[in-house]
Amino acid sequence: MFIYISIDFLFNLYPHLLRIFIPSFLMQCFINTPTSYFRVMDNFTGLIEFIIGINWSLFYTSKTQLERLQFRQIWVTLCVILWSLRLGGFLVYRMFVLGPLDTRIDDIAKKYGRFSVIAFWLCPHAFWSVICCLPIALIHAFPMANVKFNILDLIGFIFWICGFLMESFADRNKLKGKLSRKKIYYHLGSMWNYSRNPNHCGEVFCWLGLSITALNLFFHHLLYRYNFFMIILSQISPLFTLSIMVFEATLASEISNNKRFGNQLKYHQYRQRTSVLWPITSEIYFRLPKSIRKGLFFDLDMYNKGLKKTS
Repeated sequence: MFIYISIDFLFNLYPHLLRIFIPSFLMQCFINTPTSYFRVMDNFTGLIEFIIGINWSLFYTSKTQLERLQFRQIWVTLCVILWSLRLGGFLVYRMFVLGPLDTRIDDIAKKYGRFSVIAFWLCPHAFWSVICCLPIALIHAFPMANVKFNILDLIGFIFWICGFLMESFADRNKLKGKLSRKKIYYHLGSMWNYSRNPNHCGEVFCWLGLSITALNLFFHHLLYRYNFFMIILSQISPLFTLSIMVFEATLASEISNNKRFGNQLKYHQYRQRTSVLWPITSEIYFRLPKSIRKGLFFDLDMYNKGLKKTS
């Protein structure tokens, strides 16, 4: 019985994952060709692939029953579309104002050759789209017609709204600071008073909210109820996003800031009283034991790389 359910589960899920992977991979191949003039739109098209894949997945689910679309399928899809348009639009605007800041693709091509981009960038980027959108694919693949709006939907929606607003305001404040020539980013105010990387925290919250909504499958789906495999699949997305933020995006940001401001006393004070990722008041964070800072707030030693001593 367990084997039958597992086979049936994968048989119903894989078409949705394939419909997210294909447009992601093809679009990345198109915009990263050596002669492509669309490289300037790399950031934006990299997020448009989310929209294409998610809508294709939704269309595949409901191609014979459009009138039976459920609110849960619609709103999680709209959340991904809104997140993609907001972040993609911001990255394009930032690129036109400040110039291209992400040179990772060019660095890979110069070091390993142009074809290495397929292995080191295109395929991983496409799989990133699939993993992030896994909760939405689950909701598309296994609709729950009789499950009304409940506490899981409410909690998930609150997390997504908080994450979306946090990421939006953090990006806006940081860009505003750069445009006004404020080199000292820790004077930006707003969310930056509670977290050194609120934009990264906001993105984690967005995918966490959608994953919480997908937990309805574990508690309410007639066939897969109380199947712990469903919990694992639904929570891969925020855990994967968190690992990317902690060990790649946040690490790169911290090292860059350490090199730029590491000799300033105020910067050292800012780092001591401000959380790396999760937002918390400086008064509380400053009094927390180091073990809690490292274990819960990711105040890891690797973030001290490039930090200079002040006199």
